Parts: sequence; structure tokens; C-alpha cells
Amino acid sequence: MESTPEFSKSITAKYPGDDETEFIFHKIELNDKIILNVQINGVMDTTFDIPVSSKSSINAYSNISNSEDGGLEPVILIGDHNNLKIQVVASQIGKLVLVSSEPKNLILSIGSRWFGKGNETDENDFNKLMFVLDNVKQLLK
Repeated sequence: MESTPEFSKSITAKYPGDDETEFIFHKIELNDKIILNVQINGVMDTTFDIPVSSKSSINAYSNISNSEDGGLEPVILIGDHNNLKIQVVASQIGKLVLVSSEPKNLILSIGSRWFGKGNETDENDFNKLMFVLDNVKQLLK
């Protein structure tokens, strides 16, 4: 008997070393797109539309890259347009979707405050990004 794909899936996680910050990663998969919500302590204050073009999909499957970002251009719908950190996070999540078994357009809602101000750097920025990407990767399996 053939199994049906999961329409909705969620993961709850805590950032290592910070028991007060709870993450809920929630995926809703439709025929033509994925809706991904990343709640950080219940907050999602930024939303992106990340279209995955056919050309990007073909390039990802054939390991060809026309540019460093793989042709993904997250479009911010709601949130701070000047926060480059959250735009990098959105782009990296888009790349995960692009190389997944079924690349689809992505609507991403995420809490941006946890990442800090977009014009400031922190030594934990990379670790925070990797934590989010690891959990999104589990969600996309």
C-alpha cells in the first residue's frame, strides 16, 4: 500500500544553552508550494516569498551555479527590509528547499528579533543560522 505524504509537520526545539527560547518549526506542504513557519517564543514578525524558478531547480540538480545564491531572491512581504541577517537566513532556507526532493515555491514566516539587528554582528550568528537550518532540514525530510 502506498503511503501518502504528510500535509503538515512540526518540530519543537530549544536552542542549546538557552532553555528560555522555544522554537516551533511548522511546515504545510501544498501541491505547488511550501508554507514554513518558524516561531521563536511564539513570534513570527517577518514573511518572505521565495520563488523557486525552473532554471534554479535544473541548476541545483545538475550542480551548476550561475551565481553564489543559486538564483534565489527572497522577496520580503512583511518585516524590516533593512535587516540583512534575516534575508541571509531566508536565502539559506530557500537553498534547502531548492535541493530537497521536491523543490517548490516557499512562503517563509520567521521571528527576526532573535537574530539581532541586521547591521550588527554577533559571534553566535553562524551557530544560530546552523541551528535553524538543521531543524528545517529535518522538517523537509
